[in-house]
Parts: sequence; C-alpha cells; structure tokens
Amino acid sequence: MKTYEKRTKKDLLAHPLAARLEACDSPGAILSILQQQVQELERSIGSSDDKWTKWLDPTVNVLYALSATLGEGVGLVRLGT
Repeated sequence: MKTYEKRTKKDLLAHPLAARLEACDSPGAILSILQQQVQELERSIGSSDDKWTKWLDPTVNVLYALSATLGEGVGLVRLGT
C-alpha cells in the first residue's frame, strides 16, 4: 500500500470504495459491491462484457479466504507476544 501511494500519490484507504469494502463481512458482500462497480463501469463506457464478472467471484473468494487465514495468523502472533 505504501509503495502504491508513493508511486501514485494516492491513498487507497482514503477512497470511498475502501470504506465500503472494509465494512464487508463475507465474500458475498464484497462481490455485491464489486458487481455494482462493474455495472457502473459498463454503463459509463456503453458496453456489457461478462469478462469482468467471470473472474470476479473466484478471485474474491480466494482473496477473502487468504485474508481470513492471514488475519488469524496475525491474531495468534499478537496473542503470543
């Protein structure tokens, strides 16, 4: 995140979408928000293409599982210190 901010001069955590995603408690909630974003993008460019939604579901599920696993590991490290 710091590297991205350094290169782009943009704080991703300050973006309104970040707050919406951070409040999500399931892959389904994340998918709902991201699907809305895809639909808005498609409307703005006047195109409807399923290529975005085809990879969205499996990607979000893998990232959510990875995040949960890493979060548990961080919690265990904090408890042990």
